[in-house]
Amino acid sequence: ILMDEPASALDPIATLKIEELIQNLKKEYTIVIVTHNMQQAARVSDYTAFFLLGDLIEYDRTAKIFTSPSDKKTEDYISGRFG
Repeated sequence: ILMDEPASALDPIATLKIEELIQNLKKEYTIVIVTHNMQQAARVSDYTAFFLLGDLIEYDRTAKIFTSPSDKKTEDYISGRFG
């Protein structure tokens, strides 16, 4: 299932419901989420891919991407120094 910004412009309660739905669906389906909301990506994903200008910069387990990314471009984006 491909979801493009599934909680964009939603209030926190509606966002929580969407995230709960994603958690339930991912037990049975592969879910791909496109988002700029890094906090949401960290909460609901098992793996994260970071793209920059159409290029795949890094793909790894979400915990690794958010705690010790391998590429400086990823680190800069996650830390808010870029983007």
